[in-house]
Amino acid sequence: MGLPSVPFDLPYQARSPVLSKVVDYKTEEDILEEVKRIINEKQTNKFGLGQSLYYQMPLFCNPALVIPDWCWNMINDYYCAERYNIPIANDLYSASAWLIDCFDIIKQELYNIEKHIEIKNGR
Repeated sequence: MGLPSVPFDLPYQARSPVLSKVVDYKTEEDILEEVKRIINEKQTNKFGLGQSLYYQMPLFCNPALVIPDWCWNMINDYYCAERYNIPIANDLYSASAWLIDCFDIIKQELYNIEKHIEIKNGR
């Protein structure tokens, strides 16, 4: 669904979506603390982690600057493996548990996005 372009440059103030008050974001650690608060919210279980972060992160930070490069690389690897039917290992025993976990999470989030779009469009 893409990422919004949000002009937040440290330090700045923004309203915390969890605390519902203006917070001073001075360091990346302050931003990560807010992400942890979102993860621990009850609503996150209801809507899912990906959807909760997608809608709430732009309220207090630029998501593109927070998401590490390895995440983007993993998503690209997933799409290459899926699209071109490239095996992720020589056999079942040599498959990386980390890679399999990441691919499972990506696959689940893509499914969640499809369902969210269907609900949003009234299908």
